[in-house]
Amino acid sequence: MPSFEVLLVLGVFGFYFYDSFMLLNLNELILTRSAKHWSYKFPLLGFQLLRKYPLLPNLLTPNVVLFRTFWPGNDQHLNLKELDIFIKSLLPVQITVVLLLLLMLVCLPVVAFVYGSGVKLLIIFSFIYLVIVSILIYVFTQKDNLYLTKAKFISIVFESIVCPPFALNIVRKITLNHPLLGDPYVFSKKVFDSNTQLSFTRDLGYVIEENLKFLETDSNRYIELKEYLGFVRGEG
Repeated sequence: MPSFEVLLVLGVFGFYFYDSFMLLNLNELILTRSAKHWSYKFPLLGFQLLRKYPLLPNLLTPNVVLFRTFWPGNDQHLNLKELDIFIKSLLPVQITVVLLLLLMLVCLPVVAFVYGSGVKLLIIFSFIYLVIVSILIYVFTQKDNLYLTKAKFISIVFESIVCPPFALNIVRKITLNHPLLGDPYVFSKKVFDSNTQLSFTRDLGYVIEENLKFLETDSNRYIELKEYLGFVRGEG
């Protein structure tokens, strides 16, 4: 039987992994914002789970902003200034989540294995909850700028207090809750640098082609995606 310390550390890592793991539809992807650089992530299309496609964000960067979007989407004429305010409002949370990551994935295992389940481990737990409560208080003061409803905020509070490893994903829970950014290709042309844009256009075209293989050529969905593929590649 593994010791309490081993089970504790495995539990922290396991719950964090479980909460980070995502399942997306075929036409969904993630747009990411780290520092001032925008990028993208497609799900793993070669494997299905519950008829969806898995995606695991980088577990070492829970501070990176993630937005879920889908193609083809509606061009919502997103106000980039409002989006910038949203992202700037998240900055204190992003910084504090890095501290929380160090406490949970570095300090807690070291203290647990070196000192065991004694006073020093309780002190680490106290620091962890102090950081979580500090984040939640800040999020509450900024919930309007962060587009959080009362129900969503309560959900985040409950998860973070009951299961502290879930608090590592507070940034992701907030940004994935953000209203849709509109069509990902249209949005990408506004924020991606030239190299990322070329790569994204190529990858998006490939994914659309893969989707077309599963559709009847005379179906409305096939015609819609064929037109969208032409739009992405500038063919029409």
